[in-house]
Amino acid sequence: MPELNTIPVIDIFAGPGGLGEGFSSISYNRRKIFNIKLSIEKDKYAHETLELRSFFRKFKKGQAPKEYYDFLQELDPKKRKNLKEVLLLNYPKEYQLAKDEAWHAELGSDNHSSKDVDLRITRSLNGEKKWVLLGGPPCQAFSLVGRSRVGGINENDNRVFLYKEYLRIIAEHQPSIFVMENVKGLLSAKVKGENVFDLIRRDLSNPASIFKNSKSKKYKIYSFVNEPDEFKGNGFPIYNDAKSFTIKSENFGIPQKRHRVILLGIREDIEQSPRIIPTSKVTIKLKNVINDLPKIRSGLHRKFIRNEIINGKKKRIYEKVEDGEDEWSELVNSYRNEIISWNGLDKKEYQKNITTPSNGKGAEFVKYTRPKKNIANQDWYCDPKLLGACNHEARSHLIQDLKRYLFASLYSDKYKKFPRLHDYEAYSETLVPNHESAKTGKFVDRFRVQLPNEPATTVTSHISKDGHYFIHYDPKQCRSLTVREAARIQTFPDNYLFCGPRTAQYHQVGNAVPPYLANQIAEVVLNILNY
Repeated sequence: MPELNTIPVIDIFAGPGGLGEGFSSISYNRRKIFNIKLSIEKDKYAHETLELRSFFRKFKKGQAPKEYYDFLQELDPKKRKNLKEVLLLNYPKEYQLAKDEAWHAELGSDNHSSKDVDLRITRSLNGEKKWVLLGGPPCQAFSLVGRSRVGGINENDNRVFLYKEYLRIIAEHQPSIFVMENVKGLLSAKVKGENVFDLIRRDLSNPASIFKNSKSKKYKIYSFVNEPDEFKGNGFPIYNDAKSFTIKSENFGIPQKRHRVILLGIREDIEQSPRIIPTSKVTIKLKNVINDLPKIRSGLHRKFIRNEIINGKKKRIYEKVEDGEDEWSELVNSYRNEIISWNGLDKKEYQKNITTPSNGKGAEFVKYTRPKKNIANQDWYCDPKLLGACNHEARSHLIQDLKRYLFASLYSDKYKKFPRLHDYEAYSETLVPNHESAKTGKFVDRFRVQLPNEPATTVTSHISKDGHYFIHYDPKQCRSLTVREAARIQTFPDNYLFCGPRTAQYHQVGNAVPPYLANQIAEVVLNILNY
């Protein structure tokens, strides 16, 4: 193969950089093929994550400096901040390149006009004509833009603007390829009888139909996982079923049942047709990617005392509780004693007291030696220089919820499925949450254990709010998943640090595209561009 030029990539609505990470991971003879020239993200902490990862990628694989790992491994917040400053000062060239790449900007805001965006894109591309656009506007925009066309909403709604801004960037800059991701609910959305997804495909296929002054070429819209049913006379693909555009991640080596719509747009002057992503021969189980991580316990936060009527409104009253190793052990084992006395949950393994894990509640970095047994896709996840796990700290929970978590994990271990709310009620009224909605039938799967021998359910941004849908399968840890465990499910490498408070970290992970899936998407794009 001849010497390759790198292919520029512009990533908008980048989040923490899942799509970009997948594209950046493609290399030939240890040389990266795709070069992220610009990532645009409005969220402060996601941008911080993007910038740090961009800095890391400025070094060849395996050659990131020792100072980077020193920074990751430091637990003291003040010392960690200082180490980061030292790291960036020691490598000013790489840091400047990272700053140039990761742009903290909100598309459509008063501070970042379309003109500003165009200038930044043009400068980043530096005259390159063969390039790739990544990202998708916020999902709300799609249903809203459909309504706007038929007079349902105000055209000035910012979410509508973001969709149009995405289209405008395609029309103005004409990428060779674009990749756009969104939720599968997009497929069923209708506005006054019109299918929103059909409208979107029509727009993306011909951006000049929306921007009349544009001289943009048309785009052929393909699925990554299904062949077209037929072709128009001009060679444009036709898919009779909108579901053809849904990618079921578990079929492609991702340990998660994440179903998303991902569109591939190819400029009409590019003749190469895409191949579809081959399905994986193996389904990756959850335990195969998180079971090696350090075992940690849940934190204790508070307990529910009673309801009171204050100013005519019912208010829940809580009391803080001590959060120590002894307190945790005593509480969890009291719950264990009660639960295993119930019919069918007296598994021999849990007859003995649950001991407190040696790593406590975990931390932003937990030192550990990985077991000799390999995890799935070990080369993708693991960095031998890391010597531990980042972002691996358990959150604290309401103590009544811990009883539910323990029951749920024991029940799932016994019956190989997570309990529904009526199962909680059948065993004990004490397991039923003290909420008005508890028995309405709306939240039957409110507490969901992630089963070890299956891919996880979809990690969403909701994981930032509570852990009820993401309970760890191990009763001896009695907790929800950590940020690192969620990141493993999303296939982020272990040396990928998520910045900001823990809630912000969860939010970033939940909103991301799995990098390992993005890697496979990038392979398809590479083939189209004749590499």
